[in-house]
Amino acid sequence: MVLTDRESLLRELRAAIGDALRVVATYDRDGYDPVYVRENEADRVDERADAVHEELVLQGIGQEYFEDLFGAGELRCSMHRFEDLTAFHFVAAEHTGLFVSLDSGADVSLASFAGTCERHMEDTPSDSIPDPNG
Repeated sequence: MVLTDRESLLRELRAAIGDALRVVATYDRDGYDPVYVRENEADRVDERADAVHEELVLQGIGQEYFEDLFGAGELRCSMHRFEDLTAFHFVAAEHTGLFVSLDSGADVSLASFAGTCERHMEDTPSDSIPDPNG
């Protein structure tokens, strides 16, 4: 299990992002588990989940390389912004993590958004993740 409290994470993300939230999913070595899928995204998730899962696992395997390359501490999150959506990948542990996608036009505070996701993940040192609410 990647998330400590799925419902709490969804409440916080929906409060911050609203209808711009597209997909929230966890993954492990065996598969991809959608936690939330916006109604109009269901077909896309069905069509692409296996390929996205494979890519997320590969990115997690490459985490150490990026950490060494940049020399800036632990990699917390990667982001990919496309024309239609912005995707965030949080690696929790080897072969496990959290995937969240939003509409590209969503105006969110990156630090608050990432902090919210990280605080709800297991295998993440929560004492090093600042709470934006103090």
